[in-house]
Amino acid sequence: MTSETASRLGDLVEIVRGTTYKSLLLDEPGPILLGLGSIAIHGGFRDEKLKTYGGESKEQHLLGPGDLFASLKSVTQDAELLGAVARVPDSVTVGRLTQDTVKLIPKSDTIDLGFIYWILRTPQYRDYCFRFATGVTTLGLQRKDFLDYTIPRRTEFRSIIHNTLEEIELLEAKLNDISTNISTIISTLFRSWFIDFDPVKAKAEGKLPNGMDEETASLFPDSFEDSELGPIPTGWKWGQLGDCISVAGGGTPSTKNEDFWDGQYNWTSPKDLSNSNSIIMLDTERTITEAGLAKVSSGLLPVDTVLMSSRAPIGYLALTKIPVAINQGYIAIPPKNNMSPNFMLSWIRYKIPLIEAYSSGSTFPEISKKEFRKLPILIPPAELIEKFNEKTTRLYDSMETSLKQMNCLKNTRDALLPRLMSGELKVPMEA
Repeated sequence: MTSETASRLGDLVEIVRGTTYKSLLLDEPGPILLGLGSIAIHGGFRDEKLKTYGGESKEQHLLGPGDLFASLKSVTQDAELLGAVARVPDSVTVGRLTQDTVKLIPKSDTIDLGFIYWILRTPQYRDYCFRFATGVTTLGLQRKDFLDYTIPRRTEFRSIIHNTLEEIELLEAKLNDISTNISTIISTLFRSWFIDFDPVKAKAEGKLPNGMDEETASLFPDSFEDSELGPIPTGWKWGQLGDCISVAGGGTPSTKNEDFWDGQYNWTSPKDLSNSNSIIMLDTERTITEAGLAKVSSGLLPVDTVLMSSRAPIGYLALTKIPVAINQGYIAIPPKNNMSPNFMLSWIRYKIPLIEAYSSGSTFPEISKKEFRKLPILIPPAELIEKFNEKTTRLYDSMETSLKQMNCLKNTRDALLPRLMSGELKVPMEA
């Protein structure tokens, strides 16, 4: 890429649009689908719930690590994905475009896609996309308008910002990997103890459970007994979830009344979870006032409340690390229960198919608090639940620390992005 003058995006890259796919071939061996769901709001790669595709994939629709792809449409009126660009990470060896995404192909080997990527992440570019949006229900960005965007010349200062942004993204990826690994450890531990009953099986064979100290091993029985739902560890009992926990719902203060909004209390809807890569909740998109809080029947829920989206879709989860009010799209489980928050988070994750089976609704499945309370649950001894909580609390604390560090990096990134486009750095002068 020349650094002498500004360039039109279309002079630097060409774009190729993807094609439709057959849903019956999802999750079959093949490339990972890179559709709208793989692009984060305002840009960046989103690696949640990626699916492979076993159908036809033409060479021109395939992408590899470092390639750029973008969305020229947005299904919401706030245009959060309109023109949003993402870069294929190293973890995706082969990706495939869908009908909703386009690939950016450099016109020469001297084109720096990394620089273009960050220019298309700037708020100035996002404003441009919104100004040129077309459509009413589904917003679109015309191909010509996308390619007409001006990419500024690459100065020494812009190169410094660009390199800093690359370092920030690398650090974010490392912190995200840490959180993912921690989540896997917690999930593996829960499955071993409470789904597969590995410690019980080991003790039944006269062995000490692998990697377990004697104190923890003593909390597990050494045999199984029959139940109406099959063999279970001796002494454990079946019950209904509502006998073990309390649940709460929420509400939405009238959005027509400004007195209810932009106050001192965090208020969340499942949208906060759909836009988050972490199960830890440290902040919310919206806040409400004292008057708004009075309109939410469950009031302000305490730290360590477990939140589960109860519809469209069922099963988004969060562990709150702030007091928060919730809307009607949640089932909330406050921490003062017989089951610890850490236990309930893992239990719900493994029981999503069961929860969905108890749901109803023709358009969008939804589970009511009444039906949620009816869910069958195998109840371990309280001491064992407490031991699981003890072992996993430190892990959740590490996830919280990583998330706070990622938020600091995000704030730094968001402060640098406007400067990348303007080419200026404003430093406050001391009085």
